Amino acid sequence: MNKQIKIKILEELRRQIDNADDEIIHALAKRFAVVKEVGKLKKEKNIPPLDEKRWSEILNTITTKAKKLNLPEKLVLKLYEEIHQEALTLEK
Repeated sequence: MNKQIKIKILEELRRQIDNADDEIIHALAKRFAVVKEVGKLKKEKNIPPLDEKRWSEILNTITTKAKKLNLPEKLVLKLYEEIHQEALTLEK
């Protein structure tokens, strides 16, 4: 395979990464918009921001999905911990 073809393939792969990054950012924006709505409802009903049972269910679900998709479980848990901490901040 010549150098020009390899460069074209690399450029295409990088475009795919950029598209995936764009999807991740949009998904986070969508998730946090919903979190804000949840926070409003919880405040109105005097419900604490942290629901331990729900958080445990989320962790179980994402762990299962990560395993099925051959993603590093430790990484996924770290990411979700960060997302969860920010969500709790938004809900308060």
